[in-house]
Amino acid sequence: MTKEKLIWIDNLKAIGIFAVILGHIASPFGTFIYSWHMPLFFMIAGFFIKFDLSLKEFIIKDFKRLMIPYFLFAIVGLLLETIKRIALHRESLDYIHEIKAVFIWMDMSSLINTYAFVLWFLPALFFARVFLVVINKFIQNIFFQFFIVSILFSCSFLVQLPLGIDNSLNAILFLFLGSVFFRFYQENKILYLLPIVLVGLYIIYGLPLFDMATKSYQNVILNIVFAVSKP
Repeated sequence: MTKEKLIWIDNLKAIGIFAVILGHIASPFGTFIYSWHMPLFFMIAGFFIKFDLSLKEFIIKDFKRLMIPYFLFAIVGLLLETIKRIALHRESLDYIHEIKAVFIWMDMSSLINTYAFVLWFLPALFFARVFLVVINKFIQNIFFQFFIVSILFSCSFLVQLPLGIDNSLNAILFLFLGSVFFRFYQENKILYLLPIVLVGLYIIYGLPLFDMATKSYQNVILNIVFAVSKP
């Protein structure tokens, strides 16, 4: 891929970083930003998945890149919260709960007591990428892949699983759409109509509330369409 073709990806990354910052501060654009900033993150993460690697090689590489930083920063977040509570003479943490949150549950609701809660997306991304690679290795038909991914996405609303796996099942749809979008974007000009579809839906339905961290979808179909139309 040429340098020129990668510029739009760099622009998307820059927009995503800016949106994440705005999403974590008081802003009148909060609802709008939350409607697409995390799906955009997962879609971009799907652009360059290396499906040609062996499953073992892929897992080891992604574990080092995603999970080790998660554990390190989660522990740092726990230490910072402990120091803050001691300094302010506040009630101490339930460390058994917090350790389970970091090493077992890995979701935002469990990590909410410490600064580690902002890291919920790393385990979600790690397992979503692994699941998508497994699907790709065993299923070659893209429509059947979409069918399996859609089932996993639907199941994410029905269960709460350790290791943030329910979040990864929720994220896998956007990861898959990102990988497909990246492959066909240049060849299919019809995809440029997505922003027009987005404007039309906004005029008709307004902006549906959406928060991936808690799997809160006001309208699942509209939330997905709004999210994937942003690129």
